[in-house]
Amino acid sequence: MENVFTLQQLAERWKCSPQTIRSAIDSGLVPCFKVGRMTRVSKKVVTAHERRT
Repeated sequence: MENVFTLQQLAERWKCSPQTIRSAIDSGLVPCFKVGRMTRVSKKVVTAHERRT
């Protein structure tokens, strides 16, 4: 699935910790979805967020 990111993959891309990504998700800055118990962030959300910042 190349159109979604795990928290670890996103943390590596943004050069921060997975906990920072989790905090952004919890505060509503980064929308996510669940696949079972796994949290994923869509590529569309990531590119839109990167354009804003």
